[in-house]
Amino acid sequence: MSEKRGFHHGDLKNEIIKQGLKIIDKKGFKAVELKDIAKACGVSTPSIYRHFNNKVSLMENLLLNVSEIFYDFLATGLKANLKKDPKENLICMGLRFVKFSQEYPHYFEFLFYSGFERHIILETDTHLKHFHEKNSFELFKQEVIKYLNGCGIKQNYTPHIVNLWSYISGLAGIVDSLDTTEKDKILAGYIRSMVQTYTLGITHTDN
Repeated sequence: MSEKRGFHHGDLKNEIIKQGLKIIDKKGFKAVELKDIAKACGVSTPSIYRHFNNKVSLMENLLLNVSEIFYDFLATGLKANLKKDPKENLICMGLRFVKFSQEYPHYFEFLFYSGFERHIILETDTHLKHFHEKNSFELFKQEVIKYLNGCGIKQNYTPHIVNLWSYISGLAGIVDSLDTTEKDKILAGYIRSMVQTYTLGITHTDN
């Protein structure tokens, strides 16, 4: 079977990604099957291999796209609520992080618990060829560094970045277990309290 719809080379690749993202968003990453994507695109399964070497290659490309969606979600929210106080901006980013896990639970699972997760790079002078410019961890790291600078900390950022990332991602991962009608309010309180407590801790120990 040939590429039925007469896609140009780049058009079919984009359509494969589009249909793959739809499946992940609706059913989760484990539901991704090449035959289902091919059917949605109106082409044969072998046609997919003209654009991706194997399923792992496709999943890695899908992950890059979901990572970009996550980045845009964080960046848009931060830009819309940008404050002069770096602590408030960090709290805002934490809230957007958790909100993404609520609005796009399957995307969040794919990003953090799929086994296809991208490597986190902590050192600013370390780069990988596949590292995408729209990297959510890098965006988070930049905001944490601004926050730390505001607290008078000018070096040894890595432990703080890891601590804060771990807390926020962990909270986002268990948000569904909160059985309350005021979930957003409670989560906002958790994040604000955590950042405030963390601020007190580092200003007393690092200065």
